[in-house]
Amino acid sequence: MPLTMPSAPFAQSPLPMGLDPDIGAHLEDMSVVLKSSLHRQTAARHWQLINRIIAYAASAEQHISEQQQRIRELEALSSTDELTGLANRRGLIEFANRLLATARRHQEQGVLCYLDLNDFKKINDAFGHETGDRALCLLAETIRKNLRSSDFVARIGGDEFIFILTHTNTENGRLRAAIIEREITAADLAARDRKIRLSVSIGVTGYDGKTTLDDLLRRADEDMYHNKHGRKKPAGQD
Repeated sequence: MPLTMPSAPFAQSPLPMGLDPDIGAHLEDMSVVLKSSLHRQTAARHWQLINRIIAYAASAEQHISEQQQRIRELEALSSTDELTGLANRRGLIEFANRLLATARRHQEQGVLCYLDLNDFKKINDAFGHETGDRALCLLAETIRKNLRSSDFVARIGGDEFIFILTHTNTENGRLRAAIIEREITAADLAARDRKIRLSVSIGVTGYDGKTTLDDLLRRADEDMYHNKHGRKKPAGQD
């Protein structure tokens, strides 16, 4: 971000975030000295003052650049789930808003899936929260490795995950959800000299340019609930 130097003495405006407050005072003092020296000092003295101003300006620009980098890092943290490294609910909202806006413009379609780990509370109660955390990380990695680079996954809280499959239809979405469910079921989790068999319920719904994120979450949640408490069948099977 370039720093623009005013022609008149520096105005008393707030300094940018991350800028050393002494720099502004130094620049103002030097601008006054430079202005007065134009009438009574040598050219060498002028260049010396100009070089000092350039040095302070470069320092200010570096401070601003570092501050902007810190802001970007904080923004990334605010949209990332600390445990799994996936996006969190905020990250989901940001991605989905962009995705659905593009779907409206280009008449695209895709699939949103709502995954819930069955009996998560029982795992925590019987084996401890550390085991529960490992179960969540196992789910996160299994989903992630089964997605394309254009797809998306988020942990939105507790044992609930959302993954979005872009540029596909509901039939293909159910097939992908079924693969993920089978891999999770087959992945035994060891704890206290025992193997825990995990199981999940997945709801699947399609999106197009006419749907909203709230509608998608509601429909996928209803489908997931039906799988969990109704048919008791793996995702993708009718």
